[in-house]
Order: sequence, then structure tokens, then C-alpha cells
Amino acid sequence: MTHTTTLGEAFNPETEEGSSFDLIKPGRYIAEIEDVTCGPTKNGAGEAVNLRWKITDGEYEGRIVFQQIMLKHASTEAQSIGRKTFKDVADACGIKQAFTDLEVLKFKACAILVKVEKDKSGVYADKNRVGRVMPHTAAGNGSTPKLPF
Repeated sequence: MTHTTTLGEAFNPETEEGSSFDLIKPGRYIAEIEDVTCGPTKNGAGEAVNLRWKITDGEYEGRIVFQQIMLKHASTEAQSIGRKTFKDVADACGIKQAFTDLEVLKFKACAILVKVEKDKSGVYADKNRVGRVMPHTAAGNGSTPKLPF
């Protein structure tokens, strides 16, 4: 197959439906890490883990929420907060041993608290963010599991 810069038929944005960016209501959801990467921060002075969470149950099943966690940062306070947050993620995923391969975090049911973050300057649209991550404990009796927060 040859790649080109020309479409086989015209694409008219005027007649196509766009994506919906409706926010997920703040609340507790069962989700799993669908993708995880690590890399330098924008300014190159730190390192962050980027998580893509997929909600696996309820009204927002299939929706995606992103989370960035700083592991290394010039600010010791920001780094400390980030490392505590990442420990919460590891605990929620049942990881007890030291690890370097982020793949061990993927596809494990966790309970996440989704919040709405508002841009104080009013320039950017509101966005969802993960506020907290906890282990998900299944009820085991067919009933809806109780979330830990």
C-alpha cells in the first residue's frame, strides 16, 4: 500500500459530526490503566509518568481520563507529592516489589476519583483529572462493589 497526501474522496468538515468532549461527572469509578509511558517533563528538568485510565463500568464505561505524575522534579515538594501519588497507583494495582517496567500496572481494576479541574484564568476549558487512586475490591457476591472512598 502506498501512502499519499491525497484522499480518495473529498472530506467536508461542514457535513461531518465532531467529537464530543463532555466532561465525566465528578465521582468514583472503576478503571484500569490502558496505557502508561514515562518521559522527561516539557522543560527537561524532571521525569513524569503519563497514565491513560479507561473507565470499565457504569455510565461512563469506555471513557478515558489522563493522569500525569511527577517522579523527578526540581521542586522537592512537587516530587514528594508525585512519588506518593505513584505509590498509591502501585498499591492499587497490587504491585509490592520494586519495578522498572511500567507494563505491570496495566489492566488491573482500580477505584479512581475523577474531579473536574477548572482553569482559573478562564482561557482553557474545564477538564477531568484523576484525584485519587485506591485498590478496587470486588464484592464477590454479584452485588455492586463498594468503592473505598
